[in-house]
Amino acid sequence: MDWSAEYLLLAHRMEKLFPGLIDGYYGPVALKEQVDGESTPDPAELLKAAVALVDSLPAQGFEPGRQTYLAKQLRALETTCRRLNGESFTLSEEVERYFDITPEWTPESQFEEALALYEEALPGTGSLAERFLAHRTRYELRPDQGHLVQGIMEKVMAEVRRRSLAFLDLPEGEGVAIRTVTNQPWSGYNWYKGNYQSGVELNVDLPTNLSGMVDLMAHEGYPGHHAEHVLKEKLLYRDRGYLENSILLINTPECVISEGIATTAAEMIFAPGEAERWLEEHIYPLAGITPDGADQAKLSRAAGLVAGVRGNACFMLHEEGRPEDEVVQYLMKYSLLPEDRARKSLQFLKSPLWRSYTFTYFYGKRLMRPLVQAKGGLTNFHRLLTEQVYPSMLVEWAATI
Repeated sequence: MDWSAEYLLLAHRMEKLFPGLIDGYYGPVALKEQVDGESTPDPAELLKAAVALVDSLPAQGFEPGRQTYLAKQLRALETTCRRLNGESFTLSEEVERYFDITPEWTPESQFEEALALYEEALPGTGSLAERFLAHRTRYELRPDQGHLVQGIMEKVMAEVRRRSLAFLDLPEGEGVAIRTVTNQPWSGYNWYKGNYQSGVELNVDLPTNLSGMVDLMAHEGYPGHHAEHVLKEKLLYRDRGYLENSILLINTPECVISEGIATTAAEMIFAPGEAERWLEEHIYPLAGITPDGADQAKLSRAAGLVAGVRGNACFMLHEEGRPEDEVVQYLMKYSLLPEDRARKSLQFLKSPLWRSYTFTYFYGKRLMRPLVQAKGGLTNFHRLLTEQVYPSMLVEWAATI
């Protein structure tokens, strides 16, 4: 059987023992149906199959970039197979093997700098956490405004799509369907369904914050996850026949690229401060929200500085064995989260599927920043959306700029 087909079969078999590994699939139906008709796989056989794919990859004659990309994807799949066979890894080892990055503890001095910026941006009485919560709450929909969520999401999604089409050539008929959900560990999610269609979900367990709606819709939609998946389906899978690009796999290097694209997406279509001005004109009036005049530039800088807090919390939980309550307090201190939101974050960090994944956001954006901020940044961003790239490649690429 074709090597790439065996790669897909391995992933589908692994999904039976590690549900959630496959985030999306739009490849040959017969391969999925074949695995659906099989009995539950033996973990030892899965590991044997993963190693065989690694060993046989060099003989396939793939161009060097594709071969390296697949080798790194396979290392991640092999790691999951080893875990299914009872092998254990430290959190750092797991993250490095899954994502082609080396996670590091972020110094608290960086977070303290962020807190100082928040102090400057949010003057007034009360503790900083109270002022931050008041600022955040100001932009949240009231419980009796839930009926506005769907329409606001669709309006923002239409705007980020309009702006993205100025530099992206997306295939005809692509689209995003939006809905709200509850009881999930994440705030928003893109489910890519193939044939250039996505479903984007917003978790409404916690109040909907309109100040982050542009970032969220750009992240999940355009020019983030949806745009990336559409372009790679068209250019890599359909035009070039790369079967491996017909499956989206959690806990692999491709996730760092995808989350890096998504966390950078809004700044590729809005100039600094422009998104906030657009929200003030088009969205806040729909909910009767009046901005508080806080210094948005400082708030944005502070948010970037605290992006590593959840990674540290993950280290505390899984490498240092700290009590959950201590981790919650850490999240509350440096992310200025109220306890209910901190415990919601803890859910994500505790999940066997998602615990390592938290590093993809921070490192994805950090690796892409020098590329998209350089001369020709939009061209570089377009390459990220359309080519097989991996994290260590971005390090090498940035060194040439």
